[in-house]
Amino acid sequence: MGLDSSKALNETFAVTRTIPVASWGPGQLEHAIERLECLEPVVYAKAGTKGLEVRYDASRFGFREIEQLLDEAGIERPSGPGWRLRAAWYAFVDENARSNARRGDGACCNRPPGPGGTPS
Repeated sequence: MGLDSSKALNETFAVTRTIPVASWGPGQLEHAIERLECLEPVVYAKAGTKGLEVRYDASRFGFREIEQLLDEAGIERPSGPGWRLRAAWYAFVDENARSNARRGDGACCNRPPGPGGTPS
């Protein structure tokens, strides 16, 4: 699948995740890809050589939702500590992006730094 130009994507929060898949039954991965591509924040989902590749707007959709969809489709991911750490990192970064997008006011301090680097 290619980039779906009909979907709105906030490039600031656009991420591409490659999710290794351990096992799935006939048609399960294709069904999961179809379900992902139906979601507005998902630009594309495709099977690649290293697993499932998904590009989406992390300000409106997160890695935990992808995991939930894959669980519902019966698609297993690796269970090793390396993947668990990376999955937790993806979830953290996506939640942080969503939180920052909802804030809407930019940095935590709107005053520019003064002499010595402290807000004036």
